[in-house]
Amino acid sequence: MTRVLSLIILVTLSSASWAASPWTGTWVLRDSAARLTMTLVEAGGGWKVTWKIPVPGAKGGPVTYTTMTMETKLDGKDAPNLVDGKPSGQSMEVRKVDDRHTYTVLKQQGKPVGISKSEISPDGKVIKSENDYTVGGPNGQAGKQVQYWDKQ
Repeated sequence: MTRVLSLIILVTLSSASWAASPWTGTWVLRDSAARLTMTLVEAGGGWKVTWKIPVPGAKGGPVTYTTMTMETKLDGKDAPNLVDGKPSGQSMEVRKVDDRHTYTVLKQQGKPVGISKSEISPDGKVIKSENDYTVGGPNGQAGKQVQYWDKQ
């Protein structure tokens, strides 16, 4: 009996260590006029993040999507953002604070332009990001913004 319990505990612990992070998956920005998605996958001890950004068509034409990607080791080191596979001049320094929190410095041409603090809900279904832009926010200006991303 002791042997069976030891095996069950070992299998449970092994499964927990190999389980995917609650951050991984596809997320949709809540209250967005168009469907902005973010996909996080574990890659090389960190994350690969892919955003699908809607670009409205001219005069009611179809919406197309631009893809932005970034790979981070979650260690606070600079990670370039690629737009449609090409350098964009943007980068992020993403640091994992703990299992539920990240801290990110947003940069443009190597200069900090904002800070983002993100938290995943205990049930793993919502990411809350508090963004504080010094310049270049959503309207091109400084300011604060709170975003909610829902897991799909």
